[in-house]
Amino acid sequence: MTLASLFDRADELLTPANENSMARWAGRCLLLGLVIFALAVPHSIAAAQIGLSLGVAAWLVRDLAARRLHFTRTPFDWPLLGFCALTVVSACASVEPAVSLPKLRSLTLFALIYLGATNLRPRAARLLVMMLVCSGLLGVGFSLGEKLIGRGMVVTAVNPDSPLVASELQAGDVIWMVARHRVSSVEEAARVIRGHRAGERLELEALHNGDPLPVKLTVTEAMRAQANPLGVSVGGRSRRFRVSGFSRHFITYAEQMQIFGLLALGLLLAAPRRRLAVPACLLTLFGLTLLLTASRSVIASFLLAALVVAAVAGGRRLSLAVIFVVLLLGGAATLVIFATRDRTVVRFADDSSGRRLSYMRAGLRLIPKHPLFGVGMDAHQRHWKEWGFPGDYVTHTHSTPIQIALERGLPALACLVWLVIGMCRQCWRSYRRAGSELAGTWLAWLALGTFGALLGFSISSLVNYNFGDSEVLMLLLFLIGLVLAIDQEVQLQPASRNDAGAINAIGR
Repeated sequence: MTLASLFDRADELLTPANENSMARWAGRCLLLGLVIFALAVPHSIAAAQIGLSLGVAAWLVRDLAARRLHFTRTPFDWPLLGFCALTVVSACASVEPAVSLPKLRSLTLFALIYLGATNLRPRAARLLVMMLVCSGLLGVGFSLGEKLIGRGMVVTAVNPDSPLVASELQAGDVIWMVARHRVSSVEEAARVIRGHRAGERLELEALHNGDPLPVKLTVTEAMRAQANPLGVSVGGRSRRFRVSGFSRHFITYAEQMQIFGLLALGLLLAAPRRRLAVPACLLTLFGLTLLLTASRSVIASFLLAALVVAAVAGGRRLSLAVIFVVLLLGGAATLVIFATRDRTVVRFADDSSGRRLSYMRAGLRLIPKHPLFGVGMDAHQRHWKEWGFPGDYVTHTHSTPIQIALERGLPALACLVWLVIGMCRQCWRSYRRAGSELAGTWLAWLALGTFGALLGFSISSLVNYNFGDSEVLMLLLFLIGLVLAIDQEVQLQPASRNDAGAINAIGR
């Protein structure tokens, strides 16, 4: 295949067709940006944002070169416009405008919906979904391998002269990151510390009973000269940890695995009965990795969303099979959480549950004082103690509805609920349309899987601020844009027998 033919094939993946040379090259850059995004979003937010920025910039350049603006309307434009407008007003009226106004950049993430819906043909959307799933599987492979090999170094003793003696670190805890570098031995930790100047303050990522234990360390010249600057005795790696892929954020990773798992469930329910092996394997891998994150709320939301999707979309036998699998996964999740974290977490009697409830109560007390536009994004962090939030660790309320109402007001929360309902309706209608006209097509499983992902995301959002987690939100918005890209083509073209076998390509 020549380079020219490769470019020609890339042009065929995009809509509209471009006769202008500059517009064609801008379109190719747009496609490149989306490829970078699809490969990077399960692992790196920085690389994903680079891909998104390249795609949006190329979109603008192409339309300027073609002297025509291309923009696809969606059924949920009005709630999205209302939510964005109220967010802007909230930032301008914020208690801390210097903090809130820069946060308006997060609204650009919604461009992912229109980037896909406006510029991609169905074939491009299918290729991007495949890249996305394969990239997600790469993280799954790393996580499962790390679980087998072990992580970090188990502390057997903290020496009396250790700079960590005043911290909460104790024998049995695990040190696995120093200044965001993974370490598995004292020698590796020493090399990281020697790479920093005296006086720098480093953050150590440690684990206590499987949960994070942040530890601060100030580098000194004496430490840089020592063979064991941490002053600890260690003994081997630990397998008692919550997997997090290539990142260190296990809750973010759990939300991503939930989306991938429900996407695989959609494929399982929509695929022809003779092609169930691949979707079943994908569901098993993503589901197992989700369990190994030991994130109670996300696992529970995944299981509940899976039950709902199976009940409304699956056949009788397949629905019963999914229900049986969900019950097995629920039991397995309990065992994994017991083995990974303190046993009190299953009874919700741990410190983490207590802190979350306290954060939520503090947020609920503030909402009636600022009901229309809230206090402004992240403004509460400047008034943490003053506004009655507990503890010294400054964070958020750990609930998307409470956080949105607190920061942006009740009207913004209403628009967000309207937006999510609109997205769910669009995915369900796309699934039903595909099921009646083009049974077995990619649209059926992608729409159904995204519908399930929206349900899981919404259920989890009640006790997690996942809307503020850019990696998770970008992944979900990207899938919605791909659903719209395929759905528009389905509405324009009549049913074809050839399309009925499109999904079978996954199993080949």
